[in-house]
Amino acid sequence: MNLNWDDLRFFLALCRTRSFVSAGAELKVTHSTVSRRISALEASLKTQLFQRTEKGCRLTPAGELLLPYAERLESTFIHLEASVSGKDNQLTGAIRIGAPDGIGNCFLASRLSDFQRKHPALEVELIAVPMYYSLSKREIDILITVKKPTKESLVARKLTRYRLGLFSTREYLVGHPEIKTKEDLRGHRFVGYIDDLLFDQDLRFMEEISSGLTTSFRSSTVLGQMNAVIAGAGIGVIPYFMAQGEKTLIPVMPHRYFERGYWLQVNPDSRHIARVRSTIDFIQGQVESHQELFRSLPVW
Repeated sequence: MNLNWDDLRFFLALCRTRSFVSAGAELKVTHSTVSRRISALEASLKTQLFQRTEKGCRLTPAGELLLPYAERLESTFIHLEASVSGKDNQLTGAIRIGAPDGIGNCFLASRLSDFQRKHPALEVELIAVPMYYSLSKREIDILITVKKPTKESLVARKLTRYRLGLFSTREYLVGHPEIKTKEDLRGHRFVGYIDDLLFDQDLRFMEEISSGLTTSFRSSTVLGQMNAVIAGAGIGVIPYFMAQGEKTLIPVMPHRYFERGYWLQVNPDSRHIARVRSTIDFIQGQVESHQELFRSLPVW
């Protein structure tokens, strides 16, 4: 067996794009060159690495076994080149991050754009419905969840605790009964999640606020809920870090809040890849340096 690192580069590109044409575009060669190099790698290993389908290329079990080794070699080459040349080598390839829409759209999106400007060859994919993707199947690189991970096969770290509170608008509150105690909440309209589309049971808040409360406006995303509250639909449970940027939102019973956590997970075979490790470090650093956003009630 005579393995060629260059062939492994073609293998990784096809793994990430699942298309000979897209892999060729990434590597700046023709799709026939990609096909030829993959065939050479398969011949060298005496096994089939990809299944060719109408929807693209899928890894075979042998390809799945090769992938983590190829990724570790890629990371080693990147750091070796950077160390020998003394240069800060650019991150390349695609990084796919799954995060709940609140932290994903309202915190990470703008900051990841700044990160990408430092690494223009890096492609960032931010997914707001991460429960449909699997870390173990490598459909996603980094996963952020509200619930503490239970799978021992994944590497997890706690990102932060964060607080949520009841918010509404001045216009809504002026036109409805005054709220002094939680019993006063019963005469109000509430905005919340759609129960059968709720991706994490830790985000059920109505019973925690007061027994018997129901919602009259429901959205599958917290961003949709916040926009409905801003439009005057009622009272909603909004994370402090999201409310910080919306000066039309007024805290309702500000002494009452909910606390939840964000957890970051990664496949152990992927965490040593340069772009994955660097992105994790960046996300962790951004969250740590903005703790006030996550823990403090907005003050206008």
